[in-house]
Amino acid sequence: MVEFENLNDPQAIKEALLNELVVVIRGQDLTPEEEIAFCQSIGKCQGPYRSERSKHIALNDHILRVTGQKNEEGEEGLFGHVDALDWHANQASNKERDPLIWLYGKSGTRGSRTSWIDNKKAYEDLHPTIQESLKKIQITLGYKTGNYSDSKYFRDHHNEEDPFDLVHTNAAGKTGLYFPFLQILGMVGKTEEEFNEIMDMLKEHILQDKYRYDHYWEDGDIVISEQWLSIHKRWKFEDMENRVLHRIAFNYE
Repeated sequence: MVEFENLNDPQAIKEALLNELVVVIRGQDLTPEEEIAFCQSIGKCQGPYRSERSKHIALNDHILRVTGQKNEEGEEGLFGHVDALDWHANQASNKERDPLIWLYGKSGTRGSRTSWIDNKKAYEDLHPTIQESLKKIQITLGYKTGNYSDSKYFRDHHNEEDPFDLVHTNAAGKTGLYFPFLQILGMVGKTEEEFNEIMDMLKEHILQDKYRYDHYWEDGDIVISEQWLSIHKRWKFEDMENRVLHRIAFNYE
């Protein structure tokens, strides 16, 4: 994790994202238009959100509301439940996904916590023999209700046609694990026993405290993360009906 005082240098923030994976900027007061403008200074934003599934959770064409707070139609935002939103990455099974996620603490955030795992550092700490063996593995991903969320906005699926390399090198040349483990449903050519053995070993390794950054939210905080080599978790928070985050998925150019 690296911290910036403000958003005045998008290029430096982009480079930090690709190299350090998580960027924090505290105490900001932004309009939705300013949020979008910053993300667009780095790359293209996901959206517009026009489907029946997504229109109720969208604030506008590019920002999703992450909250249990209801809008004018009586609809909660994305992930409005009180319980934890367990370890995951954005649209993990989608080869065309946007790997950068902007989260802005709009209101009611104090007392809540989100954590990120640095899977670049976790990979670097593995023995070279293990690193080499992992380079040969491809994973298949999807969504299974209850694995990390029970959100009604996601459909169960398993993308077996488009496997991903378990060891990934990002646009800055940084290599680590692409390991959103609660979204990994298979490994190409591996038996169930082999799959479980590898998964258990890697989960135990990456979940060590030394690879985790815990962010204790205050209103006005921004956390931006690169989600090839990091995953994140929102911990249980009882006051989700008053906690509002703005979320933008975007890419880099």
